Amino acid sequence: MAEKTKSAEIASKLEQMILNKEYEAGQSLPSQRELAVEFDASPRAVREAFNNLEVKGLVTIAQGKKTVVNATSLDRFIESLSFSMLNEMEIDKPLLMNLFQVTITIETEASRGLSRDPNRKRVVSQMSKIVDDMKAILADNPSSSTFGKEVQDCEQQFHKAIITTYDNQILSSIYDSLSPLLYKYLRKLTYTKEELEKEIDELEYLVEGFSNGTTDLVVALILVILNSTKAKCEVLEF
Repeated sequence: MAEKTKSAEIASKLEQMILNKEYEAGQSLPSQRELAVEFDASPRAVREAFNNLEVKGLVTIAQGKKTVVNATSLDRFIESLSFSMLNEMEIDKPLLMNLFQVTITIETEASRGLSRDPNRKRVVSQMSKIVDDMKAILADNPSSSTFGKEVQDCEQQFHKAIITTYDNQILSSIYDSLSPLLYKYLRKLTYTKEELEKEIDELEYLVEGFSNGTTDLVVALILVILNSTKAKCEVLEF
């Protein structure tokens, strides 16, 4: 087995052991020599595996070559778990649709909560400004071939503004870790100017719903908007 592949295998196994609490925060990992014997690997492969874990923030390599497990925050846990999952899975349409379904679930709940939040004014103002920016992009670029991507970037900010208000830390962390991959593929979608104008109108109605605290309207609109995008994803070529 190639050195790099072996070190990746060792790092992956140690990472899972750390995340499963087989090695707790503050505890030292076995020595490089012990792990080299256990994994039937060279000391160099074990050393590279330790470096990989340190880059992820899971361990600290202290003086004297002692490797100590760090306290892992929820965000670090989710990020590491998501990274491992996506490395092991082929990015195909079913996975993309699953990611989008997670987004729909999280954003629908976040929208419901935000519409009832008495302190929602700041976030609603932020979303209103994003919609104004989207309108300006279309108005200033009537014949540009790139305006669609610029509007999509603004829309990503709009949805992120909603999701940052969600009070479920676990699902929010999952979204933060997986959304870059999702938006990478969403940028492959193409829109006509008429489609973008319709979407901007829907977002404007959504802002109004948030402002007025009409929860049923907000939930209905966010589902219409997200399911419309999901339908485009379903015909995306891979």
